[in-house]
Amino acid sequence: MIRILMKKQLKMLFSGFFVDRKTGKSRSKGAVVLGIISYVAVLQGCMGAMFGMEAYSVCEPLCSAGLDWMYMAMMSMMALTIGILGSVFNTYASLYQAKDNDLMLSLPIPVRAILFARLSGVYIMGAMFAVTAMVPGIIVYGIVAHPGVWPVVSSIIVLVLLTFVILVLSCILGWVVGKIGNKTRNKSFVTVVLSLAFIAAYYAVYMNANKLLSKILANSGEYSAKIKGAAYPLYSIGRAATGDGLQLAFVAAGTLIISLAVWLVLERTFIGIVTTKAGHTKRKNIIKAAKAQSQDAALLQKEFKRLAASAVYMLNCSLGTLIMIALAVVCLVKGQYVVDMITKTPGLPDGALIIGACIAVCAAASMNDLTAPSISLEGKNLWIVRSLPVTSWQILRAKLRMHVILTLIPALILDIVMLVFVTPSLVDGVMMLLIPCLYVCLTAYIGLAVNLKMPKLDWTSEASVVKQSMGVLVALLSNFVYIIVLVAGYVALGSLTGSTLYLIISAVLTAVIAALFRIWLKRRGVQVFEAL
Repeated sequence: MIRILMKKQLKMLFSGFFVDRKTGKSRSKGAVVLGIISYVAVLQGCMGAMFGMEAYSVCEPLCSAGLDWMYMAMMSMMALTIGILGSVFNTYASLYQAKDNDLMLSLPIPVRAILFARLSGVYIMGAMFAVTAMVPGIIVYGIVAHPGVWPVVSSIIVLVLLTFVILVLSCILGWVVGKIGNKTRNKSFVTVVLSLAFIAAYYAVYMNANKLLSKILANSGEYSAKIKGAAYPLYSIGRAATGDGLQLAFVAAGTLIISLAVWLVLERTFIGIVTTKAGHTKRKNIIKAAKAQSQDAALLQKEFKRLAASAVYMLNCSLGTLIMIALAVVCLVKGQYVVDMITKTPGLPDGALIIGACIAVCAAASMNDLTAPSISLEGKNLWIVRSLPVTSWQILRAKLRMHVILTLIPALILDIVMLVFVTPSLVDGVMMLLIPCLYVCLTAYIGLAVNLKMPKLDWTSEASVVKQSMGVLVALLSNFVYIIVLVAGYVALGSLTGSTLYLIISAVLTAVIAALFRIWLKRRGVQVFEAL
């Protein structure tokens, strides 16, 4: 029974690998294996390379100072942070509030079997992210420090133990997030605020990592004593990962104890959690007349309400909006300093500053992918919007408009702030404003087109659509690839065309591609949508 439930959970998490969305048929075993290997390779290649470079920068100085355990403790903390960040905010939805909980509980299946299968999904998500941070750290440690076989083996054992710690913390923090959200009128906004605070704290630590490392190296004895005293579990993990057998036994025993404790608590409270509907404080009903709206305005309002109701959707698909606003504030404070530093860099071609500013705005805007999962999120309720007295193009256009509104406005704010410091010519300034506008429209069209071709309507958790959908990954990669093409084109042709002519060519090219996507959406895309 547990094997069947776990198979169901895995297929739900990675349904795009097992089922062909175009035909609805199961993929062959070879195609499934190839798809999973490709996905893991891309994830490990992108994130693993980043963490590998970070590990290399801290490994040599720490190991040279005899602080191997501190290096492994830092990598372990990084793996814990990334693992929790990757799983905690969808744990409550996928573990406690999955859409099929009522159905599963109505079947003659032991509760512990359902709980075990749910936990396996949470475990896999956390472990996937933890591996991207810890494995590069272990590889760098083996190459730089030459520790021998046993320390490498023990570090791998510690990685396995850390995945269970991530599972425990994700369950606890996911429950806390859900409880806090249930005490408020809008749980999604509370979850988003908590998530952003967590991300901000992480990047604050990350940005100050070099200063912290310098202090640690300069005062290694003092910091070692502090960690051994105030943060002994961290010291124990670091020692265990470098081959200390006694500390490894302590870490394994501690992990086993807390895992069993959380399991026992969940087993006793799972039914109560998943069957209890959290209430809100009563509010006084106010009778007021509803304002008449046009069809397009009503559809757009529906899209915004759908976004506001889902913390996972907001966090993963509209984070670029906040990032662009934050970058605009940073530019107001540090803009002139950055411009002076870039202009003094030798060897830069004329117009590189203007091209760089334009590409930077597009790169920030590419982090929004609101249209990529917008159709899939309709799920089994797609028939409701299809039954409304509106055309299919109006439905699709509302999704496009929400993406454009939430992405274009902050992009223009960031662009205008950059214009103040870059001070381009009139033509260059117009192109700097025009290209991000065209790029935002293009990314909206690409995301919607990909979602039409790769829909995922049979989901039980929104996270599986927003974070694990192959269509979302394809849309994001397409956005980044287009930016890479613009940069590569300028490197190859900029010396011949100059910055102004290249900007004009880029604007025309982007406008043509965007127009072609819009024509396809309005014609063929509507037909695909009506056939879903």
